[in-house]
Amino acid sequence: MKNDASARPQASQALARLSKADFVTSLRKLLQEAGKAGETSVDVRAATLHTDVGVYPARGHSMPTCCTVMYEEMQPGDEILLMPPGGKGPTLLVRYKFPR
Repeated sequence: MKNDASARPQASQALARLSKADFVTSLRKLLQEAGKAGETSVDVRAATLHTDVGVYPARGHSMPTCCTVMYEEMQPGDEILLMPPGGKGPTLLVRYKFPR
């Protein structure tokens, strides 16, 4: 997953709440690209996904929504590699396996 600073929203955009759909779109795109590249799995960290969608860390972040989407997009065979206390946080790490 790329964290290209030029592609990130500016800090002024951090005040706008990111929607569940924003995270779903980004995660599915990542999974699609990894699958097309022939990967057998891809590890996604919540902090990285959130940064790709919108500024993190920032006031008014949407980390709980980001983590919810990561859990909801899991399919049989996928695994949680690291679960933060409380289940939602930037260190959440999920391995999504292919084919999906």
